[in-house]
Amino acid sequence: MHTCDGFYMENEILYVEKNKERWKRLEKLLRKKKKDFSDVQEFGELYLVVSNDLSYCQTHFPNSDITYYLNHLVRQCHAVFFGRENTRSSKFFHFFMSEFPLLLYELRFFICAAIIIFIFSVFFAWNIVASNVLMGEIFLPEKMYEIAIQDLELRRQFGNFDQIPENFRSALSLYVWFHNSIVAINCWALGIIFGLGTVSVLFYNGTMLGALCAVYYANGHFLDFISLIMIHGSLELPAIVIAGGAGIALGFSLIRPTRMSRLDAIRKEALRSLKVLGGVLWLLLIAAIFEGLITPLKLPVNERIVIVLINMVLLGLYIARGFVMMRDMR
Repeated sequence: MHTCDGFYMENEILYVEKNKERWKRLEKLLRKKKKDFSDVQEFGELYLVVSNDLSYCQTHFPNSDITYYLNHLVRQCHAVFFGRENTRSSKFFHFFMSEFPLLLYELRFFICAAIIIFIFSVFFAWNIVASNVLMGEIFLPEKMYEIAIQDLELRRQFGNFDQIPENFRSALSLYVWFHNSIVAINCWALGIIFGLGTVSVLFYNGTMLGALCAVYYANGHFLDFISLIMIHGSLELPAIVIAGGAGIALGFSLIRPTRMSRLDAIRKEALRSLKVLGGVLWLLLIAAIFEGLITPLKLPVNERIVIVLINMVLLGLYIARGFVMMRDMR
């Protein structure tokens, strides 16, 4: 019997008993040489379901024979659909369409903890700086503070993107992605210090955002500021928070290793959270493209809000996919 760590536990034997009939059915269809239309349709549907089963087993029963069996079965089905040459692209597609949403579901409580920490830090800095904007120097890097104070004194709109040449914006996207990736990696990796390092990174970034919001609220251009940065921030901030959730999970595995040794617990959690980090880096790349190419255009506020809402809805639906998949697997 294999016991899974996480927020719920499911017996491996019971899981196999519950799902083995559809695996056998997929095997039978795979061996069938002549398939009619209904067979092909059923084959495709079973392939997607069993792929989700594989993701579940890779997470909860990584060293089990059933995981090896399902991996082999899915590979055979993949070869039928896509051919051998598309293995890498198929893995990439499978990760983002199935595995990553499921991982986000599994880490949902840790991600919620990261969200609470981040929101608390935003309002903490906001309250301090709103009462005295000069206190922003405590939370902001020197150049960022100088720009914010200058904008406040001149009562002008957020101007960080005004002087960026158009031919420099692609390079800016790569720079932004690299910088944010370092932040996300630190946010995750510092979770090894029993989660305290992750909390500090989330708190630092949250207080920067809160301080900036307070300054631009004071000069009467808060909507311009928040609508502009959220074009990319609607993807960037969730990515950092997800990395924070993975880091907190890493630290929690040291605090409560369950029946495993701390070394085994941290090794298992590191493997899972490292996969999450891979998804985070791709999300940050999309955010960086927005920041480098779309944010500097200084679109009208209404258009910015539409972009932000679209980003948030699409990201919300993507995250919800993990909840739906898990419900269907039970």
